Amino acid sequence: MEYNRNYPVRLEIEEAVELLLRKVGKVSTEQVSLDEADGRILAEDIFAQEDIPPFDRSPLDGYAFRAKDVAAADREHPVALKIIEELPAGTAPSRTVGKREAVKLSTGAPIPPGADCVEKFENTEFTDEQVKLFAPMKSGSNICRAGEDIRRGDKVMEAGTELSAAQIGLLAGLGFTEVRCFARLRAAVISTGSELLPEGSELTPGKIRSTNGRTIRSLSRKWGMETKIYGIVPDDQESIARAVADCAEQADVVITTGGVSVGDYDLVEAALRQLGAELLFWKIGMKPGMAALAAVYQGKLILGLSGNPSAALATLYMVGHPVLNYMAGRREYYLKKCQVRMLRDFPKKSPQRRFLPGKLILQNGETWFDFGSRQSNGMLNQWAGCDMIAEIPAGSGPMEKGSLISAYYE
Repeated sequence: MEYNRNYPVRLEIEEAVELLLRKVGKVSTEQVSLDEADGRILAEDIFAQEDIPPFDRSPLDGYAFRAKDVAAADREHPVALKIIEELPAGTAPSRTVGKREAVKLSTGAPIPPGADCVEKFENTEFTDEQVKLFAPMKSGSNICRAGEDIRRGDKVMEAGTELSAAQIGLLAGLGFTEVRCFARLRAAVISTGSELLPEGSELTPGKIRSTNGRTIRSLSRKWGMETKIYGIVPDDQESIARAVADCAEQADVVITTGGVSVGDYDLVEAALRQLGAELLFWKIGMKPGMAALAAVYQGKLILGLSGNPSAALATLYMVGHPVLNYMAGRREYYLKKCQVRMLRDFPKKSPQRRFLPGKLILQNGETWFDFGSRQSNGMLNQWAGCDMIAEIPAGSGPMEKGSLISAYYE
């Protein structure tokens, strides 16, 4: 089907991403309890309202005293100090340490007034009434100062941060019980193709079981999204249009697979035209994944991917991932990039940018990239265990083992 296209055809990856970023917005925000905050994206900067720790405290079990009282102590001439108080963790001092006095401390207990150093139990000799010191101490030794970890007024987290276990612990320590986060990005996945069967179906001639819906939902959930599978839609313009319209009512982004190439049964573009969607681009300069389509319908992003599993995933990672991360509120939304060496030869020419799923290998202090010996648009198995996507530059001939190339990872 021929169209008079008034939108770009065959964009570079970077151009496609920038175009989409100009068209989409971020999701709304909501208050989230710390119980539900794991992996959520902060929608506000977090400032400390108090010091952590809130007081000078001991990092070990020992004795607190004045450093100047033991300045002359050695093994032959120990200094004996009177124990005036014992402070388990969680208790406050009631006495001020004076000349030749000490306070027995547990780990985490506050440093009593007057004391300026702490010595661990094992370096002393003690009774219930006194403790002997055998070496001088420097003022400030073995004291965790108030605000050593975080000072009041510090910006401890920025909006767009994905909350980790340590950050949730910090929020708890700062007295927060809830924080403002971005709502989870909602996606719906439509698998188009009259050849597709639902999972669990018995194969019949000319049919295959659908995999893209499950694969994309699993991946997008890993990215923190709430994703539903709409199901399989046959190669029928009306059916595809109805499915897109239904999904757009309940999702922030609609992801379709199949029907975006040039065949008679590639009808996603026609369905979007029927709906009056704003078409943004068609085709991307990459292999696999050239067949791709993007549009906006009723303010919702429509991302049309190839029906071939490897091509769909390549586009979803290289184009969809940064855009979806931006929509979800993440501060850093692009894939990270590094240089790796190829662990094996790649015998094919690459007239355009080629992307290979594979694995990072650390070997002899260098970063290497390994990939399956078989690569095809329709293969899903090559993505199993993938933690890195390598790029072979456009115009490259066969690549030899040890060649230095760029690679991308989350």
